[in-house]
Amino acid sequence: MSDRNVEIQKRPFPKSKSYFKDLEFMMFGFGDSANPNPESVKLLEEIILEYINEICIKAAKVSGKRSKVLVDDFKFVLRKDHKKLARIEELIALNKEIENAKKMFKDSDFVETEENPTLKKAKTKP
Repeated sequence: MSDRNVEIQKRPFPKSKSYFKDLEFMMFGFGDSANPNPESVKLLEEIILEYINEICIKAAKVSGKRSKVLVDDFKFVLRKDHKKLARIEELIALNKEIENAKKMFKDSDFVETEENPTLKKAKTKP
């Protein structure tokens, strides 16, 4: 089990993946000024990345000997936080809806003709 603990370690996030601008907009959306203090944004980014890293480590520990971390592992880790768990369920449901909608458009029911670039229903073979 000690080998698994060596693999699950906190890793620093690359500096190129900064969420600075996104957090500025979010802070403004939650009532801060249009241009929040850069130190506040940097601190918030550090707190968020630390939290995400901790949740990922916990989920990896829950996964046990599996080489993959599954969504169910994250659900187990966040089982006591009902708001986050509900959001996970909502996002999973929305993802399934999006996948189903994409499948509907990828089906060969509609094809584009050269004469008319609009989509027309394809002739089905009996």
